[in-house]
Amino acid sequence: MDSILNEEFSATMNRRDFLKQTGLLMGSLALGKLASAAMPSSGASAPAQGGASKPDVLFIAIEDVSPQRFHTWGNPICQTPNFDRLASQGLRFDLAHCMAAPCNPSRTSLLLGLRPETHGVFGNFTDWHPRVPGRVTMVEHFKNNGYETIRMGKMFHAEFEDPKSWTEVIDQGEKVQSGKQRKELLGPGAEMKKTGAPGVPFVYGPSGLEDEEEPDGYNATQCIKQIEKKRDKPAFITLGFHRPHLPFTCPDKYFAMYDPNKIPLPVLNEKEKNMKPGGDADMRDDFSMTDQQKREAIAAEYACITFVDAQVGRVLDALEKSGKADNTIVVVWSDHGFLLGEHRCWRKGALYDKGVMVALMMKAPGVTKAGSVCKRPVESIDIFPTLYDLCGLPMPDQAMECVSMRTILQNPEAQWKFGARTMSGNKSHRSLRTEKFRYTIYPDGKTELFDYAKDPDELTNVADDPEYKSVVAELKPKLDGDWKGLLPAGFALPEQCKRTPKVVNAPPSEKELQKLKQLQATNKENGGSDGEPSSNATSKPARRRGKTSPRAAASTQEVGSEE
Repeated sequence: MDSILNEEFSATMNRRDFLKQTGLLMGSLALGKLASAAMPSSGASAPAQGGASKPDVLFIAIEDVSPQRFHTWGNPICQTPNFDRLASQGLRFDLAHCMAAPCNPSRTSLLLGLRPETHGVFGNFTDWHPRVPGRVTMVEHFKNNGYETIRMGKMFHAEFEDPKSWTEVIDQGEKVQSGKQRKELLGPGAEMKKTGAPGVPFVYGPSGLEDEEEPDGYNATQCIKQIEKKRDKPAFITLGFHRPHLPFTCPDKYFAMYDPNKIPLPVLNEKEKNMKPGGDADMRDDFSMTDQQKREAIAAEYACITFVDAQVGRVLDALEKSGKADNTIVVVWSDHGFLLGEHRCWRKGALYDKGVMVALMMKAPGVTKAGSVCKRPVESIDIFPTLYDLCGLPMPDQAMECVSMRTILQNPEAQWKFGARTMSGNKSHRSLRTEKFRYTIYPDGKTELFDYAKDPDELTNVADDPEYKSVVAELKPKLDGDWKGLLPAGFALPEQCKRTPKVVNAPPSEKELQKLKQLQATNKENGGSDGEPSSNATSKPARRRGKTSPRAAASTQEVGSEE
């Protein structure tokens, strides 16, 4: 798995030498006594600390970023000292995945405990509420069990938030007024941004603001106040960062840390190198940028990541000073990955490692071991059952499609799921990632198989190679079968996981219809699809390398506001 951590830089540095040099910054701090590594039962376990007082939870959500971009996961350029610090205190996951990209389906699965093929949300314009009437959200379950649930920033997707899940929602920082004018942004989408055309333009550049003049900086400050607040109840606090979502902009000092001329471009195979522009929405951004602009864009995302890291550092400092750190579970999670030119693709939705892997870390005092690393494939949908387990709460009394990961929190090398399954655009566009392979099926039936031991940059599709016939024969049934088939033998499945979820095939809601109008406006402006239809609509897949386009087929590019 070492090769996975720094695959982006395989062209510039020997992998083993790189890992020796970086060391991955894993420290060692003594935590509480580890519990048994036996398979978890369906009942609630004792809280993480083992005492009567239920632990607080601090859940930090980040938008649109792959773990491979962080120094924490081996990137030698991007500076993330505070994420590094948290990793040295808790558990880092190296093969964590979203359930579906982009933001809305990923967050919907996480917060409902249902898989995308069940809830039917595959794009950013689909309202989950009418599809699962009466569903208790994962946050609401904390609220129903005596927790204060407080939100700063984004948790559910944009207008599909769920007010009943929260006891308090803090002003989100959109109204921050510094009196300063933001600097004009650069990049291939600058003209689109200037004219106000619909869509999310690919732009970047320093903002000219200070940290707390940015919404993310403001929200971090509000989070600190919530941490410092004395309470009679345990708290579930969420802090959602918008960056590094496009546009890649943040205070100037973070841009000054990265010289675009020192940024390597992604490794491409010969076919990708020789591609010509025209007709492929998947690669529109790539062909619209010069090599220099590509380096600037990558440097800009690194700047935004380091900006978010600095805000996380302020929050972690406040947690330590509050005296609550030993009774607070900390989770860091990104909603999905983001391609920066790999396979000539930019943005989100493509079923490659950097498109669908998420940055995930957990620190559970008394359970996780300081500086530990889990190299097992894990699925984001299992985060909340894990939190319930750690906090001593029962599973919600409803059908669930997820389980507690306490087993691998206690012992990261314990037997776990066969692989992590991800979808994009619809359930016929699906992928399975194991420790060694990624097997993907596109809507038109074409397949891809990557062998990461030999091909960490995903340059050679070996799906039709006779040598891998037995691998495909093993992976395909796991990808096509029931999710429970991914669990290890002997797993004690909770009763809620044996129930059938209640899902309604509802017509588009008023919010969905409004979003679809935005999509139509974008299509008219761009002369083609640059968004995603309602899950009730049908779209034809675009083409990529003469095959189905991973992201255009899924139709997952966001349009309208910067969500």
